[in-house]
Amino acid sequence: MLKLTRFTGNPIISPRTDHPWESKSTFNPAAFNEGEITHILYRAVDQNGVSRLGYARSQDGSMVDDRRSTPVLEPSSDWEKFGCEDPRITKLDNTYYVTYTAYSGRGPRVALASTKDFQNYKKHGLIGPDKEDKDCVIFPEKIHGRIAILHRLESRIQIAYFENIKDLTQSRDYWTRYLRHFDDYEVIRSKYPWEERKVGVGPPPIKTEKGWLVIYHGVSIDSTYRTGAVLLDLDKPTEVLARTREPFLEPIENFEKHGVVPNVVFPDGASLRDGTLFVYYGGADKVCCVATAPVDELLDNILA
Repeated sequence: MLKLTRFTGNPIISPRTDHPWESKSTFNPAAFNEGEITHILYRAVDQNGVSRLGYARSQDGSMVDDRRSTPVLEPSSDWEKFGCEDPRITKLDNTYYVTYTAYSGRGPRVALASTKDFQNYKKHGLIGPDKEDKDCVIFPEKIHGRIAILHRLESRIQIAYFENIKDLTQSRDYWTRYLRHFDDYEVIRSKYPWEERKVGVGPPPIKTEKGWLVIYHGVSIDSTYRTGAVLLDLDKPTEVLARTREPFLEPIENFEKHGVVPNVVFPDGASLRDGTLFVYYGGADKVCCVATAPVDELLDNILA
């Protein structure tokens, strides 16, 4: 299996002890490339274990050249009392939508926010079913006229469809019906030893000529987090065209093997620049990193 090439300057974002809100760890970065700028949202944790979202940006996709000193999203409701975690970014029309995990005493739920400038954000509340749910991403374009999302329920990657963003945020009745036919919406579940315990979606799907490229994490029985991918049919994304039998990124470096949680590479962001795929990931729940691969070679490797 083709392996991703790590940026020699990793980690690209580390905790800053002079900023209490991000003094313990900074990890699991989302990313969106716009022209010559890559926008990065990352999870930051304080010494009390509460998560907030920070913002950084890069002109070359690797080196961070600007980073805000204050969080852009932080807990403001009971359903995210213990944190705003693990963001993903999708642009629809002229708006960036940020899905993230809202954590409270009831466990993880999926929440949605939006921004037009990565400085000012509007929260839209919870968007998933009222049960443990996370790792939610929005497809970057509509499929047969509907907004599609991937998310994880019961250790499976599932798909769901909505007519518009408003329906996505007012979907209680939809989820009641959905859960009655849960198996009909499954995309993938654990299959290989490196992902035997569970799987979860990484960045939002990337559209290619060969299908939707969906990067995901898998967790083995010994709790090691690794990264692989599936290719989904462009018109029918419940149809898996190909899947990596082996991971193309796994904990090797010290900053991936040792941290708050050992042996973790956790992808949340991805972008394409001149034929190169940039994958942004958290290392050991402590730092943010990036790795790359020629996207055509990676696709050929997945399909082989």
